[in-house]
Amino acid sequence: MPGELILTVDDEVRIGELVGMYLQKDGFRHIAATNGKQAMELAEKERPNLIVLDVLLPDMEGYELCSRLRTKTDVPIVFLSCKDTDVDKVVGLTVGADDYMSKPFSPIELIARIKAQLRRFRAQRAPQPPKLVLSNGHVQLHPEAHEVFVEGRKIELTTKEFQLLSYMMHHAKQVLTPDQLLLHVWGYDSSVDTKTLKVHIGHLRKKIEHDPSQPKRIITVRGVGYKFDERVQEA
Repeated sequence: MPGELILTVDDEVRIGELVGMYLQKDGFRHIAATNGKQAMELAEKERPNLIVLDVLLPDMEGYELCSRLRTKTDVPIVFLSCKDTDVDKVVGLTVGADDYMSKPFSPIELIARIKAQLRRFRAQRAPQPPKLVLSNGHVQLHPEAHEVFVEGRKIELTTKEFQLLSYMMHHAKQVLTPDQLLLHVWGYDSSVDTKTLKVHIGHLRKKIEHDPSQPKRIITVRGVGYKFDERVQEA
């Protein structure tokens, strides 16, 4: 929505200025921090709608900053960093980020991802009609309570993991392409890297499978996508 406030955190001032210019062209408001301490202060005082942060900051790692921010806010967080290995991206998503982009980057793509994250966040906050429990007898998903139980044991999922599992259970036995999952869970189109999806699939398998290395519930259909391979009923 026009006027939403975006906080960028990067010790390279020109990066903040460049991103800010594109944000303002699209009707967003923008504030910038150049270190973790300043970012925490601005996040608490200004309450931005989304935060874009670098990993390499002068006073703390962006991963640590992300963890600290997650104790204060649940707004979307997007990493924008020159650290671009798969390990870097996994760590970023694990500490609570919603997306991870590598430098050098396209400002236009960054704005598109920001808009997608904000749409998802607004949809999560919108009042929802009552929903039934999804269950396959072993995995129970409670949409309203945002809870998941595996064989009677409650497990903790991140927001994106919950949304991903919910979508796959709603479409049980149906093969879902990476593009479909990225569109419906992240709001992205097919140009987005699928590494984010693979990370979340891996995390989900560790939490709901007996043996994540030989999954029986979230199945990879080679060359096509994934499916939740058990019949799900609404209860």
